[in-house]
Amino acid sequence: METLPFNRSHGESFLRGAKAEGWITDQREIEFLLAACPEGCLVTLDNDRPAGFITTIRYAKSAWIGNLLVLPECRRLGMGRALMQQVLDQLDSAGCETIWLTASADGAHLYRTLGFRQIDRVQRWRGSGSAPGRGMNSFYSAAVATVDYMGWGDNRRLIFEALPENCCCVTAHDGFMVCTPGGDGLHIGPWGAVSREAAAAVLGAALPGEGAGGEIFLDSPEKNHGAAELLSSRGFSVAGSTLLMCRGRAPEYRPEYIYSLASMGSYG
Repeated sequence: METLPFNRSHGESFLRGAKAEGWITDQREIEFLLAACPEGCLVTLDNDRPAGFITTIRYAKSAWIGNLLVLPECRRLGMGRALMQQVLDQLDSAGCETIWLTASADGAHLYRTLGFRQIDRVQRWRGSGSAPGRGMNSFYSAAVATVDYMGWGDNRRLIFEALPENCCCVTAHDGFMVCTPGGDGLHIGPWGAVSREAAAAVLGAALPGEGAGGEIFLDSPEKNHGAAELLSSRGFSVAGSTLLMCRGRAPEYRPEYIYSLASMGSYG
C-alpha cells in the first residue's frame, strides 16, 4: 500500500464510495478542499487502486478533518488510523490549536484513541421549500465574520471566499445564511445568528415559501435548542446525527450562535 496526495483523478472513486455511505458531497466540495489544503488531502492505494481517502482544511487557529473513507473491502487493515495519524502529525506541526471532526457512532472509538473528545452532537435536518433566488457570493463582511467567530472562535474567511457562483447569500438583523443548490437538494450552511429572532429573520428572507419545492438539508448543533425549535416550526425533521468531536485546546465554541455548519461535516 502507498499513501499519496489526493488529486482530481481520485475524485470519481471517492464520490462512488461516499454515495454508497449515504454522504452528501459533490465534486465542487472536493475541488474546494483540494485547493484549500492539498497537503492534508491524501489517498491510500492498494494495488494502484484508491482504497482510502482523507481530507483536511486549516483555518487561522483550528482545522477540520473530514471525509475519512476506507472502502469496505479494505477495512480493518489499519488504513484509516494510518491516514488519521499522518494528517494529525501535519496539523500538530502546523500549530493548529484545535482539530475538529464529525463521527458516526461506529467511528468514534478510533477517534477517541487518537485524543478526540465529544463536544456536541450534530443533527441532520431535512425539510422542503421553495429555492431562493441566486444571490451574490461576495457578501463576506465584518458583521458576518463577527457572527461566525462568535460561534466557532476562529476566523474562517476561507469558506466564504470559496462560495460557488450559484449560491444564495442572505444577511439580515445580525445573522447570515448561505444556501447552495446540489444534485440532491438545497444545502443550508453556514448559517449563523446572534439570537433566534435574528436566525428566523434570515430564514424567512432566504426561504419565504413553505412546504412546496425541493428537499432542503442542513446540519445543526444539538445544543442549539433555538435552532431545533425554529426548524421544527418550519416543518423540518431530524434525519440522522453524528458526534461533534475535537482534539487539542478547548475551543471557544458557542453553539447558540451556530444554526448550521458550512458543510455536511467536511469543513465546519
